[in-house]
Amino acid sequence: MLPRVRGLAPGAMRWVLAAALAGGSACDDDGDGPGDPAAEPSRLPSRGAAPAESWSTRLQQPSVDDLLAALAQPHATLRDRLGPHQLQTTADFSLVPSGPPPAEHPPLDQPVVRPQQLHDELTLRFVPDPAGLRASLRQANDHERGREVVVADETIHVRKAHREWFHYPRDSDLIEQWLDDAQRSVHDVVQLAAPRLALTAAAVDGAGVDGAAAVEITLGLADGNAAERVAAGPTQRWRAGAQIDAITGTVRLDAQSGAWLHADVDVRYRVKGADGRELAGHVHLTGRVTLDPSLAVQPPAESAPLPSRLRYDHEQRELLRGLAAP
Repeated sequence: MLPRVRGLAPGAMRWVLAAALAGGSACDDDGDGPGDPAAEPSRLPSRGAAPAESWSTRLQQPSVDDLLAALAQPHATLRDRLGPHQLQTTADFSLVPSGPPPAEHPPLDQPVVRPQQLHDELTLRFVPDPAGLRASLRQANDHERGREVVVADETIHVRKAHREWFHYPRDSDLIEQWLDDAQRSVHDVVQLAAPRLALTAAAVDGAGVDGAAAVEITLGLADGNAAERVAAGPTQRWRAGAQIDAITGTVRLDAQSGAWLHADVDVRYRVKGADGRELAGHVHLTGRVTLDPSLAVQPPAESAPLPSRLRYDHEQRELLRGLAAP
């Protein structure tokens, strides 16, 4: 989910995807799991505002790797092209075991996988501002978990679900990671399907940014399995044994920048559960990027300063003007 107050846990769709697909808890509101970058599935580093490249030629007959590369672009690379915009995604996940549990009354140390379902909604609003950064992020699910973040210049406002707004000075560039996570929501679902993904691309005139050309990519199920496209990482070992059964949907990208503008992706798969039963997994994501020159982002008027205190080591350094040993 979005960052904890002062905990700054990144993760948006990545944490939701990893937890829901692998069978974990999908929205850790107070725990430290999602806050550990090593626990994130296939974390893609933020490259900042990399030089923009034209994707027109590369997307004429794109490979799966081309599509993944376009979808993995950081927000900083694309936002000048997009201008003021709103990005919205809705994702539904389910993981259902086949058959009854191995035993009616299993031992306490024996895992039993229960059916899981999750509906998640994410909204990013971004407005270019010469004076600083203006953006808002909101993510919530049907398990009563959610967070909101508003960045106004050098101040960050945060609110957990059903709680009050607090703000504090922006003290890092981690906001760029949050924006990247939102931008890469479609990438994370397409990456799940990548080992058996087949593509068909078609040009669409006038459907890109400012009426430019766009590319509509239709997703399908390939005959073979490309094992080299299976995501790897500390939390991703389960993907090596996952069987992708069905892939449908479309992704529309701006031909010049490769930015995704519309997505509807549906993936069905099977994986072995912790209790030995086969699990039927399903993820359906829809997303849309709306360009709106009149879009505005305002900080919440009711936000209060975040209560805090100096840590002893920080206070020591301040009192000795940096002469204290670290």
